[in-house]
Amino acid sequence: MPVPSEDLVRKSEIAGRLRSAGLKATPQRIVIFQVLLSRRDHPTAEQIYAAVKQVHPTISFNTVYHTLQALTEKEMIGVIRPVVDAARYDPITDLHGHFMCSKCKRIEDQLMEDPNLKQIDSEVKASGRYWIAQSQILWVGLCETCGNASNLETGKRG
Repeated sequence: MPVPSEDLVRKSEIAGRLRSAGLKATPQRIVIFQVLLSRRDHPTAEQIYAAVKQVHPTISFNTVYHTLQALTEKEMIGVIRPVVDAARYDPITDLHGHFMCSKCKRIEDQLMEDPNLKQIDSEVKASGRYWIAQSQILWVGLCETCGNASNLETGKRG
């Protein structure tokens, strides 16, 4: 009996996760979720669309966008909505922070194990005073690479 390929097992696992969340496990949704899970760069909907289009050339941007919305609503993925850029998608749904470079637009996870942060988040959610759609911690500035390049351009030393 042949061993199932990792890709098929992964598709089966993703299909199960979609069904458990009450979503149909269409081939398009599976590939969209698979693409997002394979990345750590917090891609935009457009970037996910470009990657998925390589596998499903006839897929529409609307399908990708609506799938991302459905995955977000079911709390299967997170969305980062920086003021200075398009929404970005994140397969990590646990509370954590992000750093976004205002020059190159790269977003990095800042995994924080501070129990105070989780306690504050829990207290705000449990207060009953708010309907929380999303908890987000985002720092915006220059990454080390862009900061060093800016310093070189202006003659400053970091």
